[in-house]
Amino acid sequence: MSLAPAVPLTADPLALLRQYWGHQAFRPGQQEIIEAVLAGHDALALLPTGGGKSVCFQVPALARPGLCVVVTPLIALMRDQVENLRKRGLKAEAVYAGMSHQEIDQALDNCVYGREVKFLYVSPERLLTDLFRARVARMSVGLLAIDEAHCLSQWGYDFRPPYLRIAELRALLPEVPCIALTATATGQVRQDIVEKLSFRPGYGIFTQSFARPKLSYSVLQTEDKQRRLLEVLRGVGPGKTGIVYARTRRQAEDTAAWLSQQKLPAAAYHAGLAAEQRTRIQQDWLADKTRIIVATNAFGMGIDKPDVRVVAHLDAPATLEAYYQEAGRAGRDGLYAFAVLLSGPADADSLRRQAQLAHPPPDVVRRVYQALANYSRTAVGGGELVAFDFDLGAFAETYRLKAVDAHHALKMLEQQGFVQLTEAVNQPARVQLISNQHDLYQFQVANAQHDQLIKALLRLYGGELFVAFQGISESALARHLRQSTTDVVRQLRYLHSTGVLHYQPRRELPQALFLTPRYDAAQLPLDERRLKAAKQLTEHQTKAVIDYAASTTHCRQQQLLDYFAEPDAPACGVCDVCLARKKARQAPESTAGLQAGLLELLRAAPLLPRQVVARYPTAEASAVTAALRGLVELGRLVYAADGRLGVK
Repeated sequence: MSLAPAVPLTADPLALLRQYWGHQAFRPGQQEIIEAVLAGHDALALLPTGGGKSVCFQVPALARPGLCVVVTPLIALMRDQVENLRKRGLKAEAVYAGMSHQEIDQALDNCVYGREVKFLYVSPERLLTDLFRARVARMSVGLLAIDEAHCLSQWGYDFRPPYLRIAELRALLPEVPCIALTATATGQVRQDIVEKLSFRPGYGIFTQSFARPKLSYSVLQTEDKQRRLLEVLRGVGPGKTGIVYARTRRQAEDTAAWLSQQKLPAAAYHAGLAAEQRTRIQQDWLADKTRIIVATNAFGMGIDKPDVRVVAHLDAPATLEAYYQEAGRAGRDGLYAFAVLLSGPADADSLRRQAQLAHPPPDVVRRVYQALANYSRTAVGGGELVAFDFDLGAFAETYRLKAVDAHHALKMLEQQGFVQLTEAVNQPARVQLISNQHDLYQFQVANAQHDQLIKALLRLYGGELFVAFQGISESALARHLRQSTTDVVRQLRYLHSTGVLHYQPRRELPQALFLTPRYDAAQLPLDERRLKAAKQLTEHQTKAVIDYAASTTHCRQQQLLDYFAEPDAPACGVCDVCLARKKARQAPESTAGLQAGLLELLRAAPLLPRQVVARYPTAEASAVTAALRGLVELGRLVYAADGRLGVK
């Protein structure tokens, strides 16, 4: 297949960067990627978290004629990018689960007929619907961008089967260059991306080092994570901001409450909070009104706060990819920052148990599939790509399922390409007036009881309501009309039913949908071979996390870089292992003296590690912990069954 011809530029890339982003120069590596895309070549760009991936496709999209189709699975991130582009005066549309047929139809029409639309963001499952295929063939597409490209690979940590069909889209657009972008990809995943996207000869793979020279990675072994966390956060310095990642919503809330009691302003953030509350918490943290945010992994995607000084994990994530991404939210301003993993004695066993739970047997998967069909009232053969609100807690309770089994079975159904879950997104209510102004006036005259609401809509949201869907607030309308929100919603539903307007109610629950026509659960064609391969991958990823947390001799950053196919990086010099090694070289006599004192102490009576540390000044806690660790590795100290240390 021949390469796409170079397309005449409509503007200078650097001038576009300065005009729309306000940056005077490209970051390292960006210009090389942009030039390859502008020359018509396919490209895989591997940039660390915060490395400016979006500029690598948005600038060439503006410099080339035509529309850029952007594939991304993250609805919240998609909506943020569309909103940011529009704020810069650039026209962008989005198509994703949860939108009505009318909204999707209108967005695609805008891309066919609206010459000024430069970006169409689309979720992967929408790519090859008949509606999308028919419209994309009529669009003037100049670039295809695949964000979160690791989702293409079955060897990646977030495999999504709809991504595999992107190659079919490429067949519809044979001369259009493709850029794939990701922040995390092992060597095997990189090769998978190139093959699955049918990259053409002459493609380029552009990698920046995943090293973060001023980010200090540490693993702190502790039996009291709260106390150790408090020491870490206080040690960073007063007024500095941080993120603490918790495994569960309850843990996030309890930790935030405890930190607040310790005079550290903290707030919990998780998907169980109301959308308005999540937004307020996030804005307070971004504005430095709250110093610490304690969050589940629902927080952080698309958040760009450059001055985060510390990211602490109360428990290790399931993969090093997830850890690297979350830890990488610290120090994006290029100043020194800290990524701290708190590790307890039972954490490795806990990770292994989670890995086992992540792969329920096929009969449980089929039972959950049937329950999902009942929950959504979807008949056999129906329901393809029809999104519905989904509350995991209510779902599990209704069908007497363990929430953890339901969660993991749904994930397996996702990996097999049968269903898809989307994150909770605060989707405001949306309205478009269908009637023309003359017919609308006639309706108002004949239906005086609805006249006030229609006038309020036009007064608050303007004539754009006749052109496209506009976000509205039912509560703002209610205040304006001095009515209850319930009455306003009731009237909007009526006007929708009469064909005066299209009304999409506010939505903030996660969504689910069947990616194929619904099967009879007993006949669900689960791929047992792929289920087994997925389990082996999980075991491999879990081992990598456990090894990372347990190592005391290998530079933390080198471990991460090895994992991401960057094997020859020098030691970072700033992680806990490097600093301990440096300290040992500087004061071997001091270390020997400390170890001798510890041996003498523990000969008298075995003690728990925290009891030993408590015998020393707080400033020496890390040195004592390192000395204990060294003595255990040397075989001079051993753990008893009750966790106490004694002399061998």
